[in-house]
Amino acid sequence: MFKNHFKTAFRSIQKRKGFALINIIGLSLGIWCTILISIWIFDEFDKDNFHVKGNRISQVLTRVSSMEDADNTWDGTGYPVAEALAAQIPEIETAVRITSTRGSNLQLDEKSRKIQIRGADSDFFNLFSFVLKEGQTDYCLKNLKSIVLSEELAANYFPRGNAMGQTVNLTLDEKSEPYRITGIFEKIPRQSTIKFDALVPLDNFLPMNNKSWGNTWVQTYVLQAENSDLDLLGQKVRKIPEKMGDDKWRTLVLQPLKDRYLYSKFVDGKAVGGRIDYVILFGIIALFTLLIACSNFINLTTAWAIKRSKEVGIKKVLGAGRGSLFSQFFMESVVLVCLSLLIAVSFAGISMPLFNTITEKDLSIDFLNTHFYGILLIIAIGTVLLSGVYPAFLLSSFKSTNALKEELQVNPNETRLRKGLVIFQFFLCMVMITGTLVVYFQLRYIQSKNLGLDKENVIYLPMDQETYLHSQAMKTELANFSGIEQVSLAGSNFSDMGGTTSDPVWEGMSPDTGQNWFSILDVDFELLDMLDIAIKDGRRFSPDFAIDTLNYIVNEEAVKAMGMKDPIGKSLSFWGEEGGKIVGVVNNFHFTSLHNPITPMIIRCRPKNTYLFYLKTKPSKAMDAIAHMQKIHEQFSGLPMEYHFLDEAIEKGYKNEKKVQQLAGGFAAIAIIISCLGLFGLAMFTAQQRVKEIAVRKVLGANITGLFQLLSKDFIKLVGLALLIAMPISWYLMNSWIQGFAFHIDIQWWMFVVAGVFLLTISLLTVSYQTLKIATTNPAKSLRTE
Repeated sequence: MFKNHFKTAFRSIQKRKGFALINIIGLSLGIWCTILISIWIFDEFDKDNFHVKGNRISQVLTRVSSMEDADNTWDGTGYPVAEALAAQIPEIETAVRITSTRGSNLQLDEKSRKIQIRGADSDFFNLFSFVLKEGQTDYCLKNLKSIVLSEELAANYFPRGNAMGQTVNLTLDEKSEPYRITGIFEKIPRQSTIKFDALVPLDNFLPMNNKSWGNTWVQTYVLQAENSDLDLLGQKVRKIPEKMGDDKWRTLVLQPLKDRYLYSKFVDGKAVGGRIDYVILFGIIALFTLLIACSNFINLTTAWAIKRSKEVGIKKVLGAGRGSLFSQFFMESVVLVCLSLLIAVSFAGISMPLFNTITEKDLSIDFLNTHFYGILLIIAIGTVLLSGVYPAFLLSSFKSTNALKEELQVNPNETRLRKGLVIFQFFLCMVMITGTLVVYFQLRYIQSKNLGLDKENVIYLPMDQETYLHSQAMKTELANFSGIEQVSLAGSNFSDMGGTTSDPVWEGMSPDTGQNWFSILDVDFELLDMLDIAIKDGRRFSPDFAIDTLNYIVNEEAVKAMGMKDPIGKSLSFWGEEGGKIVGVVNNFHFTSLHNPITPMIIRCRPKNTYLFYLKTKPSKAMDAIAHMQKIHEQFSGLPMEYHFLDEAIEKGYKNEKKVQQLAGGFAAIAIIISCLGLFGLAMFTAQQRVKEIAVRKVLGANITGLFQLLSKDFIKLVGLALLIAMPISWYLMNSWIQGFAFHIDIQWWMFVVAGVFLLTISLLTVSYQTLKIATTNPAKSLRTE
């Protein structure tokens, strides 16, 4: 029976090639999108899942509250947190601290290379499942001047394989010291969010930091005991900073390692979003695209059912039961889905490099991976059930007598279903198009917004050990080049200036003043002028005032936070500094993403605390300036030069939004194509059903324009209704999305009109071919058989 149904299905498909082709193309496109997005989603959920103890590992986060009840939660903790947790809470078996990655120089004889290094506690390899190829997990990070290298680094420096026990020079804190190689680890899995080229004991970073509770320069991970309750454990760790460090402004939060990658956005100390928002968004897009494709299949199959009525009637007269007919028609759906699945997998393989470029991943279709087949099986079963069950049920339900006479009554429910599916398809298309438009205009707004600083033609270069020691000499050499207008120095990157302090004390500060958080920016004398950061009151730093290396400039938000009416000349101090005065107030400027509001900032003139060169080149002279920078850099350092354009670095802060725009736009285009394929198929069916009616109308004097309107108006009504339903829902969804930006566009009514007119035009063009074809046919030819 199965073999017979299979043969019959193929014969039926061959007999109706046009119908089958439209269905296969639509299903292939829908399944193709679903496969790509499903592989991406699976990869997102697979982060950090390779750790053997991963289900018991949590990261300790710091939550800081200010006087305005603002809530900030980040992954940095103070140095004493790990020791306090291990000592105070029995349910915590191990606490391990690591630092963020830091660019360092690794040197052996004449061979020098810049690497990404972390500091870590000695239990690092016991907690995490990074595999040591050589060395002992308990001892490789015990000695202060020990280092653990990746196998790639070890092979590069010691090609004979004798790296263990050898000594290399590592630059930390701007000085180079010898470190003994005590371990070599295997390649870090791609799924890991913790990346590094080498590890050294944590305390090597202490000279650059301190052991205070407030200096959150380490990341802390804990291993909880078997069968312990994470919620109860979270309550115990919460007040540790206040209990052990007398810090009432900070509390601790535990987040499972498996959630850390996807949930990075916090409100009131609870994870509420992050990358999971994009996972959900694209999961919905994949589902909607597949639903659109399946809706097409159902629409076309049910619409064309009358063409198969005699086939059903004859089979029933010959004894075929309803179950047998259901199996046959269901098998046709299975065959079409399988063919579409094969085409979709081929498309996915071909398009994967482009998809990786957009998503910045290294995904592939692994035919040896059982998870891939699991994804395909779920998609195939879902598609078959969505698209195959109802058409098979409908076709097998025809009564034999009516079917043989082709006297099938039009079921109002079926008609409503088809109309509903068309409305549903174009509703989803409208939502996707308006979403893409809003993201596009928000990104354009970001790119064109005045940030309060001049980012054009600005290049910045991180310093290494040698260039830091000779920064003033390099600055002079660079400034002498004709293609460079100005050279300056800064301690932070203007594309994403992190780090805050609550330590400042100022003249007139009220005893009742709560906790305020200030960003600190170290600059030289020229930076504010070079970036054209406007002075609102007072003056900029000047080498004419030697005392300026003790003074400060603040932004408008800092003045508000301090509650000052006339800040110029008022004293200010923090971090042990004394004697400084506020000499200027700058207009607010954006030093972080537009997702965030502008916060208080204190600017210090501290040339010795700067670690970045900033250069403003003359227009169209950027490449000449870079070539000169390379030449000067080689005079002072043997390490590779690293440089960035400031405007490009700022734009990178919105790469997730750009990905959303590109992917949503692409998938919206595919959804439109699929919907229009269905509309084309329905128009073809309608035209064939009314061919004699149109011929009679033409004989009686109807013109082409009137016939075109007659055949098109029903489809246009459905699309128009879909657009009307989609507009308020699209507005609500996109308005919710842009609230994630502190600075954003206002959604305008014309955005929906543009999207609606575009969809209506595409729909009209889709149905026009078939309607014009039948409207221009010679009526004698159509009536010949009568």
